[in-house]
Amino acid sequence: MKKTLAKLAVPTAGALAAFAALGLATPAQAGESLFGWTYLAEVLPTGGLEGELWSTYRTKKSQGTYNLWQNRAEIEYGITDRWQVSLYLNQYSVKAEANNSNASRNNFTVIGDGDEVSGGGPVTFGAYVPFYGKLPIPSAPYSKSAFEGVSLETIYQFTSPYKDGIGLAGYLEYSKGSNVEEFEIKAIVQKNLLEDQLILAANIALEFENEKWSGIGTEKETLLQLTAGASYRFAPAWHAGLELRNDRGYNNHSLSSGDRQYSAWFLGPNISYTAPSWFVTLTYMGQMPWATAYSDSAKVEQVSGRNYVAAERDNWRLKVGLSF
Repeated sequence: MKKTLAKLAVPTAGALAAFAALGLATPAQAGESLFGWTYLAEVLPTGGLEGELWSTYRTKKSQGTYNLWQNRAEIEYGITDRWQVSLYLNQYSVKAEANNSNASRNNFTVIGDGDEVSGGGPVTFGAYVPFYGKLPIPSAPYSKSAFEGVSLETIYQFTSPYKDGIGLAGYLEYSKGSNVEEFEIKAIVQKNLLEDQLILAANIALEFENEKWSGIGTEKETLLQLTAGASYRFAPAWHAGLELRNDRGYNNHSLSSGDRQYSAWFLGPNISYTAPSWFVTLTYMGQMPWATAYSDSAKVEQVSGRNYVAAERDNWRLKVGLSF
């Protein structure tokens, strides 16, 4: 864990120090981002402006090497007291080598989506990694860092958790890059208890993706994601809590049973510090041994109750925000 925390600190330490220094010079109030994956039904006030840096680290398949960094720089603006818009710049860095499962290596007949090879043997695969046929050999090491694209996000708050007893918001996001096009829709619910000392939130999201990372054409995928979190203020400005996530992957732009690939569960703690003009949140989510595999390619990547066809063992996310 100490080594992983050190890795997380490398790309964001300078930005965090700069954000903290700027925060001392501005009286603006920072927004709260208490969870890594679960959104709150809170938006910036009219004219509010906030910048955020996200760094997500996804690592470990069933074996071999797989490390993925996803970094985002965001600027948020409050159009009204209920309507917020955001712009993201997205970057990634991936490193992978010979990380398919033993079942995949020994299965010569299953036709999957790139993590099996005729005759068996090790294969390099994962998000942001080309199809094994595009590599010098199927198990060749692969690494690349590049700009991924831009995202435009909007959130509209229908009810406030502070004024109306329960918060409800709707979310839309569109992303575009040379290898990816994605549209996401999300419903956000928030309930505050114990005079706002305990915050509960839940999201349901649908992501429709067109991806070209494989190098063999466009792959259409759908992700149904359910998240929930509880965060408790245990000291002034400090929150700690727990977050649960379920990812359900489908082939094509469909939610039909025939297009199901996998269902993977993640659980882990979070901690957040919110100053008057800046915040920092760290979340860890580990994949639980509760996964279900539906497609042939997902079944051969199911190991000890965890599914690695499109998910990893460990997920870390660090968020840093500054109000201007």
